[in-house]
Amino acid sequence: MPKTPSIILREELAKRQLELLDIYHGKEKDIIRVKDKMTGKVFLYETKTFVRDMDKDRIIELANSIQEKLKELVSKK
Repeated sequence: MPKTPSIILREELAKRQLELLDIYHGKEKDIIRVKDKMTGKVFLYETKTFVRDMDKDRIIELANSIQEKLKELVSKK
């Protein structure tokens, strides 16, 4: 059975010590709620497109982008 994009994203984030909590679907983009397992903090990340329309390579890029954004936010504080 093929995996859905949200399952692939959940697995990719888990590899990066992040937990996918929710994906909120908007009119033109999604908002992803992610928890950093190391700090316990919860972050929101806006996508440029819908997660459901992404292929596996794009989801891996998205997971990397989320990880980098969280590093930036944590280092600013």
